[in-house]
Amino acid sequence: MPGPTIVCVSANPAMDRRLRMESLAVGEINRAQSAQGLAGGKAAHVAMATLALEAEPVWVGFLGGAIGQECARQMQALGIRVLAIPTLAGTRVNLEIIDATGRVTEILEPGAEPTPLEREEFLQRCAAGLRDEWQRTVVVISGSLPVGVASDFYVALIAAARMAGARVFVDTSGEALRASSNAHPDFVKVNRAEGETLLGRPLATIEEIARAAREIVTRGAGSAAITLGRAGLVWMEHKVGPLWKATPPPMNVISAVGSGDATLGGFAYSAAQGIAGEQALRLAAACGAANCVASAPGRIELATVRALLPQIEIERLTF
Repeated sequence: MPGPTIVCVSANPAMDRRLRMESLAVGEINRAQSAQGLAGGKAAHVAMATLALEAEPVWVGFLGGAIGQECARQMQALGIRVLAIPTLAGTRVNLEIIDATGRVTEILEPGAEPTPLEREEFLQRCAAGLRDEWQRTVVVISGSLPVGVASDFYVALIAAARMAGARVFVDTSGEALRASSNAHPDFVKVNRAEGETLLGRPLATIEEIARAAREIVTRGAGSAAITLGRAGLVWMEHKVGPLWKATPPPMNVISAVGSGDATLGGFAYSAAQGIAGEQALRLAAACGAANCVASAPGRIELATVRALLPQIEIERLTF
């Protein structure tokens, strides 16, 4: 039986270059010990994670030039369906530098500005897909917006998805996050720093983080999760609760890049399969933890997720 269709949308995909080196010396010549070029960006990582869970993801994004073509080829080779909106500008390249201590330095390109016609085609093709074949699916909108694209760009996608009866999950940042979280998506995921920017205050304690998740829901989201790295995540499941915290076990982390995306993939898969409550949270947290030991961002393995499931500590919060 085929798995659920999950539509993974990003206006700003990338080729992720992972460089390994002994150390990073600023202002000096640095020689990498190894280099990988992997299709990436947040929506790509979500698609990979849901594929590992045996869903049937569709990856939608602006793609341009040889880099864009290589991203599409890699995603298709994994078995992910690609809906590419061609751009005159080339797809961006991001750098992930891992030194011998495991410390990760990321350098993210902003992404070239798509033309007005390209933006319109993106919205029209998404709307057509939602009308014709993606009705009542789960749509995950994630990633930053390219330079020059208005902060309400994702708002139009949220409206189209809701008209088609689809559930909408959002993971973005800055003004795009502010606009999208007020547009009544079904689910919003942020990390601690993004939550602090959105709400305009520090989130230092679990109680403050729990109240922040509640406030994001109060502002218009159906549900909200705040990821905390090694400390796990806090999830406000519905407008009236419950409020949960999940904590992963101690792990020898290869790289945490993409772990929030894998977590979101676990939540999206759970929603598509009608999984709720503690079971949904446990799966999402296990996906995020599995990403920490994956060969590359988003490339989680189902066997690892299953092994981690009973090791996730779940707590119901009463703040």
